[in-house]
Amino acid sequence: MQEFIEHSLIKKGTIQKRPYQEELAKKAWLKGNTLVVAPTAIGKTIVAVLLTAFTLQKNPKAKVLILAPTKPLAMQHFNSMKKLVSIPAKKTVLLTGTIKPRERTELFEKATIISATPQCIRNDAKNGKISLEKIKLCIFDEAHRAVGEYSYVFIAEKLREQSPNALVLALTASPGHEREHIEEIVKNLGIKNIEIKSHEDSDVKGFVNEIEIEWIRVLLPKEFNEIISLLKEFMQSRLTALKRIGLAKTSNLKYYNRSRLLELQQKISSRLSRYGKKQPSLYAAATKTAELLKASHAILLIETQGIQALNDYFGRMLSQSKQEKSSRALKAMLKDARIARAIIETRKLAVEKKEHPKLSELKILLEKQFQANPSSRVLVFNHYRDSVKYLVEELAKVPNVKPLAFIGQATRGQQKGMSQKEQALALKEFKKGKYNVLVATSVAEEGLDIPSCDLVIFFEPVPSEIRHIQRRGRTGRIKKGKAIILMAKGTRDEAFYWSAFRKEKAMAKELKKMQHLSENSKKRRKVSKKQKTLHDW
Repeated sequence: MQEFIEHSLIKKGTIQKRPYQEELAKKAWLKGNTLVVAPTAIGKTIVAVLLTAFTLQKNPKAKVLILAPTKPLAMQHFNSMKKLVSIPAKKTVLLTGTIKPRERTELFEKATIISATPQCIRNDAKNGKISLEKIKLCIFDEAHRAVGEYSYVFIAEKLREQSPNALVLALTASPGHEREHIEEIVKNLGIKNIEIKSHEDSDVKGFVNEIEIEWIRVLLPKEFNEIISLLKEFMQSRLTALKRIGLAKTSNLKYYNRSRLLELQQKISSRLSRYGKKQPSLYAAATKTAELLKASHAILLIETQGIQALNDYFGRMLSQSKQEKSSRALKAMLKDARIARAIIETRKLAVEKKEHPKLSELKILLEKQFQANPSSRVLVFNHYRDSVKYLVEELAKVPNVKPLAFIGQATRGQQKGMSQKEQALALKEFKKGKYNVLVATSVAEEGLDIPSCDLVIFFEPVPSEIRHIQRRGRTGRIKKGKAIILMAKGTRDEAFYWSAFRKEKAMAKELKKMQHLSENSKKRRKVSKKQKTLHDW
């Protein structure tokens, strides 16, 4: 028999009793500003609800502010609070950029629980239209964003200034693997305590579902490798020239991945701004570096996406080269015989509809999935919008597969994004079964309330441990889930996978170290003995 949380400010029978969630809330209350690192499906939102209820019980005049990076995610928190917290409905409000500033000010003043996008709160606080002095609990969702110039940083600073005793609860599935990055988040949000939870913890295991992970490796066809060889020969010629004039450290292509090419480009750009007139050779070097980046991206596309993606890329390059303001690098690159040959071979394979072996594997996987379980819901992640469109077209040809594209709101080039209403409708139709495969870009990785999926497929691995964890967390919410990662052998697919794997391990190690340091620190939130109990939860 299920047990539910009993609390005067939590609606009866709405929150299943999970001791680890209560423990996380209790530790945040007792130890002060807390960063909770836990994967999706563990229920970080419930920890926020529990702290909200306790804060408002202790101080009925207080305000609770919940911040989320996107409108749909802010709306999710708004709906959760309305559904679970027992206060008058009108006292819970949603603030986004679609609401006029004057109306936002009025809603903010009258509300008890405010769910908002950070840009709104930052702008209104900066312009003096709202004060954070009555905020006694501030929840930062997707807290890994609290770095650099992101709005979370300003809001946290303003909160410390206007409501120094306010409690901060920061939530994330992954704060990143670098200690400096984690420390920046901790510093910016004033974190004193770090709590980590995983599916493997003994107090969690009974409440979460297992996620099976499978890796499928495929071999690139000979024709793909021939095009890659042409592109690499071109890159080698440019890199050798840069090494000859002392700008590149080595002519070894394996050393110069995308991040190192960007560093090289920045180095040349800095020298150009200082010595351009004295060293004309730097202009040629800048051109060669730009060419290297374009060729590197072309290799990435054919290795991880396929011929169609590369053909589209080459098509855009050719169109741009005909424009008056086309770059010197683009014109120089297209004149090269190896690039011209690569374009011809790519077009030929595109006409022949030669597909990436990962696509063939994906079709087989989906056909088997729906034969075994016709009511399945599957989420396929792909990094590129063009590829999402192509995958939807191809998967529609597979028996029983009803695919739908799911992309972000921004317009990219000539491709229009999906509006918030279109996204909501897509998720609704996916949930109902009108569509059973959602082919999505990174917009589906972070926080959106995507209906539980039986299967999540990575069309390509991602080098970011944050994105890897978020993708994986889209399955196993209601029942046992499965994640399949497709990889092309000997390509950047494998490099990206192992990069994310190492970063995730490094993240866990750094968090454990920092958690240990915070436990030994003398900086603890001062609370009275009366407050040191949550028995009335």
